[in-house]
Amino acid sequence: MPFVRTVSLSLAAIAILICSPRMAIADDDQEALCGGRRYERIAIPGGVSPYIELAVDGKSGPFLLDYGATRSALSVAAFPGPEGQVRKAPISLPGIGEASFHLARYDLLIQPDGGQFGVIGGDLLSKLTVELTSGAVVVGADPCKPQSLVARGLIPVAETGFFAADPARVDPRRPNVPVVFVRLKDVRAFAQIDSGYEDLAHGRSVDINEALFERIAESGMQLDRVSDIDLWTCEGRDRWPVYRIRDQVLAIETEQGKPIAATGDFHLIVKRANGCGGIAEMTEPAAQLGASFLELFDTIVFDPKNATVWVESARSLSQGRPPGADK
Repeated sequence: MPFVRTVSLSLAAIAILICSPRMAIADDDQEALCGGRRYERIAIPGGVSPYIELAVDGKSGPFLLDYGATRSALSVAAFPGPEGQVRKAPISLPGIGEASFHLARYDLLIQPDGGQFGVIGGDLLSKLTVELTSGAVVVGADPCKPQSLVARGLIPVAETGFFAADPARVDPRRPNVPVVFVRLKDVRAFAQIDSGYEDLAHGRSVDINEALFERIAESGMQLDRVSDIDLWTCEGRDRWPVYRIRDQVLAIETEQGKPIAATGDFHLIVKRANGCGGIAEMTEPAAQLGASFLELFDTIVFDPKNATVWVESARSLSQGRPPGADK
């Protein structure tokens, strides 16, 4: 079944002030790795999820680039209409003159100044090449040149079966969402890169399904339950347990096990199966990374036409340390 995000934040996020100055483009002079149009990033204090200003149907405002959502949407606050209705509208994205959006309500505690105008989801992002750095987003309609990115030192993560412009290259049992791979000792699983998941309440949140939790528990690693998180899903209110693992480093790898980055400061949040889709419904071990993990990468390029994610790591495995050491 298609996976559409259920937006929720724990009460711990309420204390964060809602304001959103635009981030300065420290890398404004950096050459675009794959070509395309450069956008200034819009963010909220403490947040990492990428927002850019787009024009849709004559209105301009902040749109979230959300690889964890399968469908693009418009906010009913900015584009009035019946919630759930689908409408076509022109949009200012390279190579995409018009797109279909469903109308959604965003009752968010944390959002850009003036409100979130909408979400650009996987239906559109799977057609675009997106280069994401700390200060800017470059969006293009053409694929990257792999040899050029390898020469620049970026590490390729093959996405076959997970994320591609061609649906035939994606396993029909999975949503079209980009992944990296994570390892805890000998336990390994794919992890969806959820750029729209602002994990403010528990930094470096790794949502895991019950299958992966069982693998970790069976491995003998020391799991400490540190709290619980209350949230709303498609089936109503739920509570998920939050764990830490003592003296373990979470490694981020390619599909072949090549190291990309690592951190000793992370939280595991167990998502129970609830009929809402996503990794919680999968029988194979699976994970989902919160947006704060983007800080481990100097640059990340989503290249769906080559079915590849390219990563330039900001931190090496030698810098992975126990919890709290690499904040």
